[in-house]
Amino acid sequence: MTSGPSRRRALKQAAALGALPALASLPAFAQAFPSKPIRLVVPYPPGGSTDILARAFAEPFAHELGQPVIIENRPGAATNIGLEIAARSPADGYTIYFGTSGLASNPHFGPVPPVDVFKDITPISLVASMPFLVAAHPSLPANSPRELIELAKASPGKLMISSASLETQVKTINKRAGIQLLHVPYKGGAQATNDAIAGHVNLVVALLPVLLPQIRAGKLKPIAISAPRRSPAAPEIPTFQEIGVDGPTPSWFALFVPAGTPAQAIGRLNGAAVAAAADKPLVERTLQQGIEVRSSTPGQLADLLKRDYETNSVLVKELG
Repeated sequence: MTSGPSRRRALKQAAALGALPALASLPAFAQAFPSKPIRLVVPYPPGGSTDILARAFAEPFAHELGQPVIIENRPGAATNIGLEIAARSPADGYTIYFGTSGLASNPHFGPVPPVDVFKDITPISLVASMPFLVAAHPSLPANSPRELIELAKASPGKLMISSASLETQVKTINKRAGIQLLHVPYKGGAQATNDAIAGHVNLVVALLPVLLPQIRAGKLKPIAISAPRRSPAAPEIPTFQEIGVDGPTPSWFALFVPAGTPAQAIGRLNGAAVAAAADKPLVERTLQQGIEVRSSTPGQLADLLKRDYETNSVLVKELG
C-alpha cells in the first residue's frame, strides 16, 4: 500500500493530469485574447467621415491589442445592415461594431433597427464625438446664433438651409429657436455644402468636420455649433446653448460587441480602446479635423445610449 506522503503526491499528480483536458478546453480569450485578427464592422461605405475615423482609430487600437483590426464596411439602411451583421456574429470578442448615435435615434425616427440595441449588443467604449454646426454664406447678414434667430424671425420661411437629409436636426433647431428655416435636403453632404458656398442656399447644417475646412478657407462663415460646450477644435465658434437654445445633440461613435461576449474579452477590448483614445498622434490629427476623441467605461457608454434614447423618445413627440 502507498505510504501517506507518497499517496498524497500521487493524488496531486492525478488531479493535475485530470485538469489538463479542462485547461485545453478553455476558450481562446481566456488563454490569450486576442489570438487572431479583430473584425471592425463599419456601417458606412469606404471614404466617408465615419470610415475615416474608424480607420484612424483602428491603428492605435490594433497596436494595443497586438492583432490586426480589419475594417469591414457594411453600409445601408441607415446603419441597420451593419448593425445586424455585427449583432448576429459569434459572441467571442472578435467582431466589433463601430456604432453611432443612430443607435439611440433610429428606434424612434426610423428606420427601426432589426435588433434590440439594449439586449443584442454590449457596450465597450466611446470613441469620439462631434457637434453639428450651422454655417452660412458670407453674404448672410448674421454672424452669431442670436443674429440668425432675429433674422429668421423677421423673414419666416425665407432663409434656406441645406443638409444631407438631416431632417430631424433642422426641425429641432426650428422648433426650439422658434423660427422657420426652409430645409433643402440633399443626398450627400458635399452637394449640400457646395450649394451653400455657391449661395444657392443661405445656410448649411452638417457635422463640424464636414464644414470646418470650408470655414478655414473663408468660403463659409460659422454661426453656431450645437453642443453643451464649445468645441476644442474651434473654440471661437459659439454654441446655440449659450443663448438658451437646446439644439441637436452631438453625434457620437462607439464600440459594441454582440451580447453574450465574455467579460474577459470586454475588459481587454475596453482597456485597448481607452489606451488608443489617449494616443497623442490620433488625438491631435482628429482634433484638427473637428473630431474630439473620447473613451469611456462600458457602463458609461450604456448610460449615454440610454440617456440619448430617452431624449429622442421625447423629441419625436415634440417634433410631431
